[in-house]
Amino acid sequence: MAIKAQTTEDIKPIELTVTFEQQKKIDTIIEASKIDNVTHWDPQVTKEIYVPIDGGKIRVLHIKPKNPANKRIIVFIPGWGVTSKGFDVLYEVLHNEIEFYYIETREKGSSQIRRRKANMTIQQKAKDIMKAIDYLKIDKDNYTLIGPCWSATIFLQGLLDNNLEAKSILIFDPMHKLWFNKFLLNVSPFIPAFIVTIILKPIIIFFAFLGMKEKAQKERSKSFAKNAVMWKWKKAAYAVKDLELFGTLSPIKQEILVFNGTTDKVHKQTDYPKLSKKLPKGRFFFLNTIESNRERIMSVVIKEFAKTEMNEKIPPVLREFEKELERK
Repeated sequence: MAIKAQTTEDIKPIELTVTFEQQKKIDTIIEASKIDNVTHWDPQVTKEIYVPIDGGKIRVLHIKPKNPANKRIIVFIPGWGVTSKGFDVLYEVLHNEIEFYYIETREKGSSQIRRRKANMTIQQKAKDIMKAIDYLKIDKDNYTLIGPCWSATIFLQGLLDNNLEAKSILIFDPMHKLWFNKFLLNVSPFIPAFIVTIILKPIIIFFAFLGMKEKAQKERSKSFAKNAVMWKWKKAAYAVKDLELFGTLSPIKQEILVFNGTTDKVHKQTDYPKLSKKLPKGRFFFLNTIESNRERIMSVVIKEFAKTEMNEKIPPVLREFEKELERK
């Protein structure tokens, strides 16, 4: 018996299904990952670092438990605008076992960027990530670069521009373009940031999340949008208004591991197998779950990779969830 993905769309040529036995395994590992009474981002194991980059500084959180179980170091880059509060589940799942670096990009409210002539391009964000990795003296032979959503887009564009390098790259629900309203992106340079913040921001948030059905994802998304520093978002969004990754990915020759488990208004599930096929060495893994488990299943995957040697590539428990990609 095959269990279909959480989507109403017809997905071709890859049918996103899991067997009954596979679904039981997914549900079991999700349940096993739940920990009660966790102090999120516990200051006893979390070190805050501000890394100098071109035009300012970006924030990094280094989480190092007393006896980490890592076989490789995890470098995690959150998606567009998301705060660490939005990744409490990530911390919970990795809590007390896994050492990892959480690097925030320059459009975040935490960044200290000189506003005048601030460079908010995706190319600069990729350079920032590499500068942070160098600054933190992370072993380049033994870390995996991981990112969901828009951070995955930064990785792919960074590889295309030769602005980013990592021996192991793992991405979740990669976006091939910015999902913001095209009209607002085009007119944004002509609207002062204070008007966007005071007048338009509540309207933008309302329409952006209208129709988003999953309550947890909706509240999480609204929270980071409300905390956005709009001049940063405005510049960053306009800089990528014409970006489209489909049709550009063939020069990326290294292996890229693409994971997905669910769908929502922003994350279009049909895109991920297609994007994986466009990557010459893309590999696609599907772990079916409900939308409220999006961050949890991602965190479980990250934990499995952290506990796996670099030369082993794919953790044994995840191998059966790879989907074959037929390329012409």
